[in-house]
Amino acid sequence: MQQRRVYYRFSGRVKIDASAKKMDFATKHWTAFIRRHPSTFQVINADSIIAKNHWVRTAFSTCNFSFILRGRGELHREGKIWPIVAPCVLTQWPGEHIEYGPHGAPEGTWDELYITYAAGTKQRFEAARLIDPDRPVWRIRDLAAVRIHAATLSQLARAAEPESVVDRVDRVCESLILESWLAPIRRPAPKGEAVTVHAIMAELRARLADPGLRPEEIAGARGWSASTFRRRWDEVMPESPARTLQGLRMQVACRLLVESTLPVREIASLSGFADEYYFSRRFGIEQGMPPRAYRRAYLLRRA
Repeated sequence: MQQRRVYYRFSGRVKIDASAKKMDFATKHWTAFIRRHPSTFQVINADSIIAKNHWVRTAFSTCNFSFILRGRGELHREGKIWPIVAPCVLTQWPGEHIEYGPHGAPEGTWDELYITYAAGTKQRFEAARLIDPDRPVWRIRDLAAVRIHAATLSQLARAAEPESVVDRVDRVCESLILESWLAPIRRPAPKGEAVTVHAIMAELRARLADPGLRPEEIAGARGWSASTFRRRWDEVMPESPARTLQGLRMQVACRLLVESTLPVREIASLSGFADEYYFSRRFGIEQGMPPRAYRRAYLLRRA
C-alpha cells in the first residue's frame, strides 16, 4: 500500500527559535586539529542551518546527528516514513539512502544543528547506547539542556585558536547527544522546612531589583534566626544565600544584555546593583569580560 505524503505550507514570516539565532559556527571542520586528550567520539563537522528550506536525498558516508530545533517534516528510510516534529534528533548512517526535509519546502522551513562523525563511530555509538539502529528519529526529552550545550558549542566554534578547544568540542557534542535522550530530573515537592527555603528563594527571585535585599531579613520575617536560616538553607541549596543571590542577579544581567538594548546603567539597576561601576567590576569578575563586551559577543541578531 502506497503511503500518502501530506505536506503543510507556511505563510507569513518564518519564526526562528531564539536559541537558533545565537548559533554561529566560525569553525565548522574539526578533523584537522590534533587532539591532546582524544575522545571516543571525534567530531568531523558541526554547523547550523537556520530556516532550511530544502530536502536532502542521498546516501551519506558518515555518521550524522541532526538536531531539529524548530519546524516539522519527514524522514524516508528503508521504505518507511518517519514524522519529524521539533524538538527532535534524526540520524543518518553510512551507506543508507535516505530522504528528509521540512514539510512544504521551500516555503516550509526548519532550524537544524548537525554533527558529523566518521563512519567507524557507529559501532561505538551503539555500544554506548547513544543510538538505536531501529529508531532513526527520537524526541528531545530535555530541550533546555540541549540548548545549553548548543550555545557552548557555538561559543567554542568562535574561538580564536580552534586547536585549543577541539577536545572540548568533542565532549560537548557527545553531551548534546546524551542530553537528547535524558529526561529532566523530577524532584519531589519540598517538605517540612524545605518549603520555607523554597519560599525564600522565590521571594529573592521576585525582588532582585531591590539593592537592599537581604536573605536573612526575609528568613527573619518567617521566624527564623540567622543561624537557623543558614543551616536550613545549606541542607537544601547547593550554594550559600549570598552566592545564590549574586548568581541570580548575574543571570538577569546577562539575559538583559543579550535580549534588550537597555543601557548598562538600567540593567545594573534592574539586576539589583545601585552603582553601575561596581556592577561592571563585579560582572567582569563573574563573566570574564565587561558588560558591553558581553553584549557585543552574544547579542541576539534580530531576524
